[in-house]
Amino acid sequence: MKDTEPWGSIVKIVRRDVIDDSHLEKYIPDPVIRQILARRGIKTEQDVTCKLCDIFHFKDFHDIDKASSIIADSIVNQEPILVAGDYDVDGITGTALGVRGLKDLGASDVTYYVPSRYEGGYGVSEEAVDNAIEHGVKLILTVDNGVSCKESIDYAKSRGLKVVITDHHETPEDLPLADAIVDPKLPVDKFPSKNLCGAGVLFYVLVATRACLRDRGFYEGRAVPKIGRFLDLVALGTIGDVMQLDANNRKLVKYGFERIRRGECVVGIRALASSCRVDLPSINSVSIAYDLCPRLNAPGRIKLENNPAVSLMLTDDDTEACIIARDLEMCNKRRGDYERVFLKEACEDAEKQAGNSAIVLYRSNWLVGLGGLIASRIKEKFSVPCFVFSGTGDELSGSARSVPGFSIVKILQTLSEKSPDLLIRFGGHAMAAGASIHKANFEKFKDLFNEVATQSLGQPADDEILSDGSLPPNYITVAFARDLEAYGPWGNGFEEPCFDGEFTVEDVFLVANRHLKFKLRNDDGSSMNAIKLRATPNERSITKFMRVRAVYTVGINHYMGSQRLEIKISAIEPV
Repeated sequence: MKDTEPWGSIVKIVRRDVIDDSHLEKYIPDPVIRQILARRGIKTEQDVTCKLCDIFHFKDFHDIDKASSIIADSIVNQEPILVAGDYDVDGITGTALGVRGLKDLGASDVTYYVPSRYEGGYGVSEEAVDNAIEHGVKLILTVDNGVSCKESIDYAKSRGLKVVITDHHETPEDLPLADAIVDPKLPVDKFPSKNLCGAGVLFYVLVATRACLRDRGFYEGRAVPKIGRFLDLVALGTIGDVMQLDANNRKLVKYGFERIRRGECVVGIRALASSCRVDLPSINSVSIAYDLCPRLNAPGRIKLENNPAVSLMLTDDDTEACIIARDLEMCNKRRGDYERVFLKEACEDAEKQAGNSAIVLYRSNWLVGLGGLIASRIKEKFSVPCFVFSGTGDELSGSARSVPGFSIVKILQTLSEKSPDLLIRFGGHAMAAGASIHKANFEKFKDLFNEVATQSLGQPADDEILSDGSLPPNYITVAFARDLEAYGPWGNGFEEPCFDGEFTVEDVFLVANRHLKFKLRNDDGSSMNAIKLRATPNERSITKFMRVRAVYTVGINHYMGSQRLEIKISAIEPV
């Protein structure tokens, strides 16, 4: 292990240990790539090839036989089905998957419901249930929600509706009275991967439903639908919800990416990529996370009367898709304007809590839909869990983002048990969750949350950047970058390879008043061009001829059919 001395900020470069990679020699000839993959847990040929045929089977899901049978009955009997989703990327792509997938399977009447963050709130509401009944719906199929919607689901059952829940969130002890619940987080569930997004869970349910219909002879004399063609939507949902790229998710995402890169994706993805100038052949986890997903999320984050994101994922008309994509672009710009103002205020408030094990913020003027983004930025800046609340009435809505080793949803469960009146409602995941509290309880919540964080984490830890070590200069090429890309997808839980080394600055200049472009010289005399996005004040003080240590990634910039090497610096400091 190797630690650098901090400079201007608390940053440590930690080189990953060298481990035995001999088991991969047969499949991966390059020693650098072999070591990178071994460090990330790659053990078998199946892990290396990452083929769709090697994904886990749906049979281990709890209730999936029951769920697929109920859905198959509705399709055979031509009953109206409502797909009830959510307003984030996972919910949007999952809703589109549900509508498209059910129609492909043979359903004749499929509608959808996606609530407003500001009006309907999370999950299925009783009002939505009443509207469904009014329109003749017989089955509600949820995606990315449902396990925490006990009151409304129980209400739907009391009104005579069938309900199948597909979800991936942590499950409460008191579950809704649904006809079937498919969620890998159920304590009784045996599915090997617990990291599926909501769209991923629904994908498996649709595959199981297809098998059920096929066994009943429903497709006799006609082609059996190919559910795999919708994995472009699952890929977006997985990356958008920042799910861990375990072995199973990597296969689903890789196949989804391949379809997108070939242009074999829904029209809306092509239009969205075009609107933010992302070449389809270059689609990867970064471009989806930082270009496509913010635009899909934008309408749900600001107070927009109608959310066009689902319509974009459902349209098959190129012209309509382009119009909606432009609308989303404008939504995203408005979201950015709000975020800049709110983030400045949040940073000012957070500085007053610097040194705490957690940061809890509240301002009445902040939009609820931007709470998660603000919490994420504060978490990154201070390296501690952050909760951001907003709201003008008695009830405050909060979004949280966490750090490794501190499960937000488990901590909220602990707080709920310790102080039953503290939380109105809560839910989510280990790294991202939400909660509602009474305004009068804000200071109490702040103190208790910090107390639990201190007990779990101690004092704020130094920032660490994990590096795969130095990279020989002859590896800093388009060919090597292309090889790395082929072994992806990279993302949460399967981190993109990152390297560090010492260089001499040959040139440096500021771009757009916030980014730094460098020309760095290796000790062998070779040079490379690199960019540091959102440079810190300390990084801006670096000048020509300085000796520096840089941490960087090696990638490919695809533009207009051409490819060039792209070096992105994650941290740089004088030696």
